[in-house]
Amino acid sequence: MNRRNCLRFLFALTLAAAAGIAAAQPGKTVRLLVGFPAGGAPDAVARAFADQMRQATGQAVVVENKPGASGKLAIDELRNARADGDTIAVIPASILALTPQVLKSARYDPVNDFVGLGSLAEYGFGVAAGPASGATDIAGYKAWAAKHPKDSNFATPGVGTPQHFLGAQLQKALGVELTHIPYKGGASAVTDVIGGQVALLITTEQLLVPYEGQKLHTLFITSARPNPRMPKVPTAREVGMPQLESTDWFGLFVQAGTPQAKVDEWRAAVAKITASPAYIAAMKNLGFSVPAKQPVDFIEPVKAAVAAWGRRVKLANFNAMD
Repeated sequence: MNRRNCLRFLFALTLAAAAGIAAAQPGKTVRLLVGFPAGGAPDAVARAFADQMRQATGQAVVVENKPGASGKLAIDELRNARADGDTIAVIPASILALTPQVLKSARYDPVNDFVGLGSLAEYGFGVAAGPASGATDIAGYKAWAAKHPKDSNFATPGVGTPQHFLGAQLQKALGVELTHIPYKGGASAVTDVIGGQVALLITTEQLLVPYEGQKLHTLFITSARPNPRMPKVPTAREVGMPQLESTDWFGLFVQAGTPQAKVDEWRAAVAKITASPAYIAAMKNLGFSVPAKQPVDFIEPVKAAVAAWGRRVKLANFNAMD
């Protein structure tokens, strides 16, 4: 190695150490898997994190979209990758927990097959009414649904998604008829609810912000605290349905068996990046919050997600699909 290259290599090591993660081998690129299409919320979070990694460490991080089967393709890709820490994935905790419970082909263990590196962003869900019912609050929707049981339905991004099971739980809580209308993604679901073809929409909070009070009325959100971008919208607890309170998070995961030293390096890097003003601002612009402090270990948060979503699957009397 000549003097110039040696100095470059030492400089890269210094940058990486400052961010809390050792430099990858020269020429090595980290693969960041996302189980959803480009342009969606998981993709946006992944790219924001990758950008901050590049700026902080000089580490090449390439986002690879592996859409399909509600995120399962990316999870399978991670599980089959080499356990060297050079392949990581952004996975919503609800998806990691739900997939083995709703798909027979998902044979992974969400607790033991992966290791959590950090929580990149947190968010809740929202239930919104369109013009079909004319409801502006949950009491108004319940009254309308009681009179129009055949028209009382809710749109979600698909069967087996978190929104699907929140809808089943909502039906139990309201005691009215609610028919599930699954879509192949959130965009078409939003369009049909705004157009009056479907009565209710269940989606992530940040997707409701542009339409709130205009084309849609958000009846409540599942977060424990009000959304600052929709301050007048009540929480599930405030409308008398604390059982629907639910906060999801985008986790960064690596395959089980990855050397502990590499895991520790990644966790240090994630903690540093998610605490940076630039990253927090990027998440705020996307409508997400960032955890104030990263957990020491992610086993318990993942176990909690598995248990919480498992209860909702059971409540819906859902049978796993092929």
